[in-house]
Amino acid sequence: MGQALSGPADGLTLAVKDMFFIEGHVSSYGHPRWRETHAPSDRTAPVVSRLLNAGASIAGLAKLDQIAWSIIGNASEDIPPLNPAYPDRFTGGSSSGPASAVACGLADVGIGTDTGGSIRVPAAACGLFGLRPTHGRISTDGVLPLAPAFDTVGVLARQLEPLARTLGVLLDGNDAAAPARRLVLPADCLAAVSAETAGAARGVAVLLAERTGLELTEADLGEFFSAEAADLFARNQGRQVWQALGPWLAENIDVLAADVAGRVRRAELLSAAPPAEQDQDASDWEAYKAGLAEKLPEGTVAVVPVMPGLTPLRTASADELAEFRASALRFTASASLSGRPELVIPHLRQSGTGAIGVGLLGSRGSDLDLIRLAKQAWN
Repeated sequence: MGQALSGPADGLTLAVKDMFFIEGHVSSYGHPRWRETHAPSDRTAPVVSRLLNAGASIAGLAKLDQIAWSIIGNASEDIPPLNPAYPDRFTGGSSSGPASAVACGLADVGIGTDTGGSIRVPAAACGLFGLRPTHGRISTDGVLPLAPAFDTVGVLARQLEPLARTLGVLLDGNDAAAPARRLVLPADCLAAVSAETAGAARGVAVLLAERTGLELTEADLGEFFSAEAADLFARNQGRQVWQALGPWLAENIDVLAADVAGRVRRAELLSAAPPAEQDQDASDWEAYKAGLAEKLPEGTVAVVPVMPGLTPLRTASADELAEFRASALRFTASASLSGRPELVIPHLRQSGTGAIGVGLLGSRGSDLDLIRLAKQAWN
């Protein structure tokens, strides 16, 4: 699709995750069976149309992990996308294709989705800026669903300027939250990540405080970045997935990757659990949001790890991939459960090779303020 009109996105080229409706195109949703069982789209997703009408153009449609239910980057169709920062490692997923295209210089901006970390992990893995916005702030109309209560449209870029331009088109109006007044570093969480990742989080926090003048304090937030929080997210997500895609998943589970099929089976069991058990998970989810809001009130930005270390090697075993997924969800589940925006900042490694992604977790509705803070420190 060529450039449509002139506007604030003039000249930007887009790598669009192949789960956004494009009129006349059959989305892959990361698996050939989806393409075989669905008709071409009769419309284009509004988020894509909006960018085209603002002057952007589509460089190409990009791969994703199977039904967008992975944070690894081991897309199912042919060779997994390349991570140019670490060619022997995965890109992270499920927005693996857009991240790879942007990191390789094939597009200025990646348009993807983030349900449980699918923008943030690839951004951190490939040395990119990436935003998971406040849940519901960018329309998901015309985007294939995974878990609607958590699904967001996210953006990836090598520099802040194209990221900011893209978000200026997609984010309606001004922020609903007060500007940031202080920074918080969850020091008790850093013991669960590599020394290099911990150092990157501290480095970003100190640099941001120095360049913005915001107060930097440390706090204990371990209960919100825990295995228990990750599993709370996974249980609620699983039920959402089954509600959105259950019939197709049940009919096609035999062609799914083993790890995805395992999550599908768990989603079916979770959805059949007694109502009291499901109600308890919903109640615990609300309590999580309330507790995090008390610890991180409006005007507070937490500087957090995105994942514990580097993404797995492309030769990693199934057990190693599962271990990475579980450990990364400890850090990505917070924004997903709370609906808060999180901006990933690439922090150069001391070795000079690649970067470590660090997240800025803001209040709901503070998306543009996170961009403003990042511009003060990294422009």
